[in-house]
Amino acid sequence: MIPPILTNPTIYNITQTTQAQVAIETGLKAIGRPGFILLDNSIDKNTKKYSSMKEFLYQLTCLGISLGVVIPIFKKGSFAIARKMFKDEAVFNVFKKSDDFNKFRKLSQDEKISKLGEINSANGKNYKLEDLDENLAKGMIEITSIAGSILGLSILSPLISRPFIRPVLKTFGFGEPKQQPSKQEPAKVDLKA
Repeated sequence: MIPPILTNPTIYNITQTTQAQVAIETGLKAIGRPGFILLDNSIDKNTKKYSSMKEFLYQLTCLGISLGVVIPIFKKGSFAIARKMFKDEAVFNVFKKSDDFNKFRKLSQDEKISKLGEINSANGKNYKLEDLDENLAKGMIEITSIAGSILGLSILSPLISRPFIRPVLKTFGFGEPKQQPSKQEPAKVDLKA
């Protein structure tokens, strides 16, 4: 059952972008981490509920920031940066936006030739398919996506979630768990040693 799922072309295509990988990973964390916290029997009930809800809200915040802010900004910015860095590269002169390039990239060879002909006639240019460095454009999109994911998940998410999560937890009736006194006896010091 698992091999057909893993070798499915649709699943393969979905996982080929940084954005999809970050979204899938964060979605799994939003379910898995709170679930494992709830399964831990060494933690008292109130702490488990509070911690799992806090982790769930944090992961949802990460997912929202990634999908709603970071991906759109860095997706648009990738081609703007690339067009300044690689002024002589045909692929960045032909395509103004990363979405246009990604649609073109998914076409068959014959469809690409036809589409490039349409673009050339509309722009008055004469680019050939071999002039387009698709790997450079795809690499630029992915490197900016990685940079955006790092920025979004390691810097923006903690900054945004900190003032947001506690009020939401209080609204849902989750107060901070009270620290219970430790039931362990302090270790006795061996004075003879």
